[in-house]
Amino acid sequence: MSLPKAVPSKPPSDQDGQSPAAGVSLPPVEAPTGTFILQLFLIPLLIVAIVVMVWLLFSWMANMGQDNPKSLVEALARGDDSSWQRAYQLADLLRSPDPKYDALRRDSSLANQLAVMLEQDLKVPVEGDAARVRVMRRMFLCRALGSFEVTEGLPILIEAAKSQRDPVEAEVRLAAIEGITTLADRNGPESFQADPQVMQLLLAASREPDGNDPAPVTTRDGQPTTFRPQSEIRAVAAYALGVIGGEEALARLKVMLRAEAYSNARYNAATGLARHGDPACVIGLKEMLDPENERAASDENNDRDKDRKRATVLMNGIRAALVYADANPAADLTELKAALEKLASAPLTSIQTDRSRIQSSAQEALRLIEAKPTSRS
Repeated sequence: MSLPKAVPSKPPSDQDGQSPAAGVSLPPVEAPTGTFILQLFLIPLLIVAIVVMVWLLFSWMANMGQDNPKSLVEALARGDDSSWQRAYQLADLLRSPDPKYDALRRDSSLANQLAVMLEQDLKVPVEGDAARVRVMRRMFLCRALGSFEVTEGLPILIEAAKSQRDPVEAEVRLAAIEGITTLADRNGPESFQADPQVMQLLLAASREPDGNDPAPVTTRDGQPTTFRPQSEIRAVAAYALGVIGGEEALARLKVMLRAEAYSNARYNAATGLARHGDPACVIGLKEMLDPENERAASDENNDRDKDRKRATVLMNGIRAALVYADANPAADLTELKAALEKLASAPLTSIQTDRSRIQSSAQEALRLIEAKPTSRS
């Protein structure tokens, strides 16, 4: 039995049998007029353009002179409360890899100007409400002077690295030693090895005794830290000795590696020895590469900072292992390879920061070391 065919539906009809729409006429379609297009598109676009131009103008006015060294130095010379920001901006320009600042880094006259400013600043006691502003200004002046490719700023950096009448000035000392380190790296460490003032300063700083003064910094939640500036001075001095090198510096780093209680200083000593291919570094690098190393974050007092510090120490240990392998192609790398293998396969359950990056970096470092034709098994 066949199914009945579907009957096509028809639109309803009026009494005359025609569709209701048949007698309705629609308005003609017209092309949009120029006025309509202007109202719909161009006027809103013009408004947006005006807003953007006003924003760019205010932004330009706010940043005007920030990449002009002459304007920054003139603002620095005024010595007002915002001068520390000008010092920061100038240091940033000098540290920029942009070749257009190469001439600035070789400007002896500018280096002398900044050295005079820092010398005058150091004569003023740090006290009162302006203490923090003065400290930051001095810190960034030290960083700026350390970024030159001329050494006119070295004498005042040495002076700043020794001057401390108040605990908060330890931060200026740290910045000054960092400035000396950068200056040595830019101008060649050999001349710094032969400078008795530089070596005397750094060797003395590496023996800085721990004081009883409270730490000058606090955590983000306002709680005191276990950070002690004198310990950090030893750490920065160890880093500087590693950059400058020389027999006297490396001998001191070996002592610090065995006897230093502050982990940052000990790890910087190991890294400095690795830079010069000294096998004494291995014991320190093994500690840095240990995924269960509790001493790595012993100077931190909250979980977030402890986690960050452990991850930083592990990554620095990986880099230092590669530096050592490059600096000493004939070295026995057996112990470091074992430490890298352990780190690459460790679950790292105690670390939340960059866990996968740490493991992949350890695996890559191991691959690079094993690929060296002169490395020993």
